Amino acid sequence: NHSKVTGLDWISEACPEVLSQRMSSPKVNVVTRDDRIFAFDRAGVPAAVHPSRATVFNVSEQMGADYVVLGSYAVDGSSFQASAQLLDIKKLQLYPPVQSSGPLSDFVELQTTLAWELLRQLPNPPQVTQQQFVKASAPIPLNAFENYIRGVTSTSRQLKIRYFKEAIRLNPSYTLAELQLGRVYFENHEYEQAAAWLGKIPKDDPVS
Repeated sequence: NHSKVTGLDWISEACPEVLSQRMSSPKVNVVTRDDRIFAFDRAGVPAAVHPSRATVFNVSEQMGADYVVLGSYAVDGSSFQASAQLLDIKKLQLYPPVQSSGPLSDFVELQTTLAWELLRQLPNPPQVTQQQFVKASAPIPLNAFENYIRGVTSTSRQLKIRYFKEAIRLNPSYTLAELQLGRVYFENHEYEQAAAWLGKIPKDDPVS
């Protein structure tokens, strides 16, 4: 985070979340946030600490990752800029950075564009244009996505439920938030509530 604006730390979690969702495919196995946090915890690196590049490399090597995405972002008023780089763990090669910029309200779309640029540098790049890649993902209002991220990162069950419900209220077709809300209830053994929310996800939705 290179911003001087306060209250935007949630974007540090939002960037890898969008990249993970957009880059994941049958050909690209993306490490989940939970696995990433677990790996850093085992290495003695607290989740709130921004590790050095050397630490990231060491943890990634222990996890058996082939590539790591490194990056930064800055917010200036209502404008957003992001830069990302692929690090090839086995070849010790740092790829040229890719960048995107635009209105903060287009955050998800801008990160999706970055995901497309990063995938183009990997083996088996997407066989679609950037425009087709971006359009393939349903748009998410920024306020709904912020609540989703706050729900994902919260350690309080009650706050998770509140944030996920607010995300769904702001974006009624937000199936990923419905999945996470169902998980919260399921993990607390509230099975009727879990079934009710998970049952809202259409059978043909990728989240299903």
